[in-house]
Amino acid sequence: MFFTLFVMATCTCIGFLALFLITGDLAKRGGLGRPARILLSAGLGMGVIAISIKVLLVGVLMETTKDHHPEFADVERSGLEGVPGGFDGASYTGRWYALPKAAPTPDGVRLRDDVVSLGRRLFNDRRLSADGKVACASCHDIGAGGDDGRSVAAGIDGLQGTRNVPTVWNAAFLSRLFWDGRAASLEEQAEGPLLNPVEMGMASHGAVEAAVRADPTYRDAFQQLFGGDATIERIVSAIGSYERTLISPETAYDRFVRGVTGALTTQQVRGMALFAGLGCRRCHRDPTFSAAGRIRPAGVRKPFPIFTNADYVARYDLLADRGASPRHGGDGPGLWRVPSLRNVANTAPYFHNGSVATLEEAVRVMAATQLNRRPVTGAEDEVPSIIWDPATRKLTPYRPKVLTAADIDAIVAFLRSLSIERDDMGKVAGDKLRPRVAVFSETDSRISANPLY
Repeated sequence: MFFTLFVMATCTCIGFLALFLITGDLAKRGGLGRPARILLSAGLGMGVIAISIKVLLVGVLMETTKDHHPEFADVERSGLEGVPGGFDGASYTGRWYALPKAAPTPDGVRLRDDVVSLGRRLFNDRRLSADGKVACASCHDIGAGGDDGRSVAAGIDGLQGTRNVPTVWNAAFLSRLFWDGRAASLEEQAEGPLLNPVEMGMASHGAVEAAVRADPTYRDAFQQLFGGDATIERIVSAIGSYERTLISPETAYDRFVRGVTGALTTQQVRGMALFAGLGCRRCHRDPTFSAAGRIRPAGVRKPFPIFTNADYVARYDLLADRGASPRHGGDGPGLWRVPSLRNVANTAPYFHNGSVATLEEAVRVMAATQLNRRPVTGAEDEVPSIIWDPATRKLTPYRPKVLTAADIDAIVAFLRSLSIERDDMGKVAGDKLRPRVAVFSETDSRISANPLY
C-alpha cells in the first residue's frame, strides 16, 4: 500500500508541475486574463486529479486481490533467486528441466544412513496407530506408486477419509504437502496422520511417544542417534529423513531433456508440445510438474475447477470439497495445491476425491474444467511441425485449433513418460534405500557434497 501511495503522490506532483508550465505557456500565447487562466487551470487540474485517483484505485484493488486471493500473493513470492527459469511468461515455453538426483533438504539438515533406517522402520510400524493395524506405509505403499490405490484414505477401525492419498515418492521436492497445502514440511506432514482420528487415531503426542519408547530397540536407537528419548519432534524427523530418500529413478522424460533424444516417442514429444502450448505447464511446471515445487515454483495453490459449468464437475462431484478455499460460495472453484505429475501413471484414481479412474479421463476432465477445451469427435487430426533443440532444451509449443482424441492420447503418452514402470518402483522400494550423497540447498539452489560421507 505504501508503494501505491508513493506512486500516486509522485504522479500528482509531476502532473501539477506540468500543469503549471502548460497553463503559463498557453495563457501567455493566448493573452488570457486572470479569470480565464483560473478556468484553464481548473479544467486541466481535474484531469491530473482523475489520473491520481485511478492510480490509487488500481493499487487498492491489487492489494485487495492479494488479501482475498492468497494464491496470487503466493505466485508473486514464488521466485527462487538463483534458480533457472523464475516466474515469467517465457519459462512456460522455454528450457525444460530434469529432476535433480539429490533430495531437497532444509538448510542445516544432513541425511544419515542410521537415521534414515530408523525412519523407515517407524514409517512401517503399525504400533503407531490406535488400533495397531495402520502404519504410514498402509496408505503409502512404496512399492506400488507411493499411495494406496483407493479413492479416499482408509484408517483405523475401517474408517474412511474424504480425500485421495497423494504419493510420497518425490514429496521432498514439494514446498507444500496435503491436497490443501497446509503442511510446509515432510515432518509437519508426517505428524498430521498420527493424531488424525480417521487415520492413525493416536490420542496425543504423548501416546505416540509412549508407543515408541515401549520398544527397547527404539529407546536405544533414539538415545544413540539423538542423545535422548523419543519425542514427537525426533520421531517425525526420522520419518522425514527416510521420505527424503524416496526419489524415483530417472524417467524417459528426464533422459530426453538430458540429451537422449530417442528416449521419447514421436507421440510423446507431440504430447509434450501440447502440454506447453495448451498451458498445462503453467501450473504443472517442470521438473517437479507442480506449481508447489521447491525448484522453479509457480505459486503453491491454484483454483480448480475454473469452468464450473463443465459437465464433468457434477459427474465427479468436484465442488463438494473446495480445499483451502472455503471463502468461495455458490458454484465457485476450490483452491488446491497443484499436485505433482511425477509417476502419475502409477497413482490412479485421480483428483482430490479419487473420483476419476483413468489417466485418459483425467486429462479430458482437466481440458474441460481448466482450459475450457473439449475433444472434438471426428475432427481431422493436425500434423504440426514440432522442433526439439537438445542443445537449449527448448521445444516448439503446439496449440491446436481443436482438441482431438489423438491430442488427448498424445498428452497421456507424455504423462506416462514422467512415470517409472510400476515393477521398477517395486524393485527400488525393495532395495536398501541409501540417502543420496548430496544435499540440495534451498537458499542458494545448489547441490553440494554431503559432509557425512
